Amino acid sequence: MKERKTEINIETYEVMAISRDGSLSRVWCAICSKQVVTISLGDAWLSALGTEAAQREMEAGRIHLIETVGGSALICLNSLIQI
Repeated sequence: MKERKTEINIETYEVMAISRDGSLSRVWCAICSKQVVTISLGDAWLSALGTEAAQREMEAGRIHLIETVGGSALICLNSLIQI
């Protein structure tokens, strides 16, 4: 009797939706060497990573933290998406 083999492929996607009254800002990211869309540090904490994991990723340099002249802390959205 011939054996049958069944293969199941599962693809998953993650979506992060942030709804704010203001618009997204574009800021220069020195690590990416280009202008990028940024989100606030608070919004980054709300992402699927969670506070502790996001902090570890920033310390490792995988999430780019951008400090503005006004003292705001922003996260490079490109770096957040790539992890």
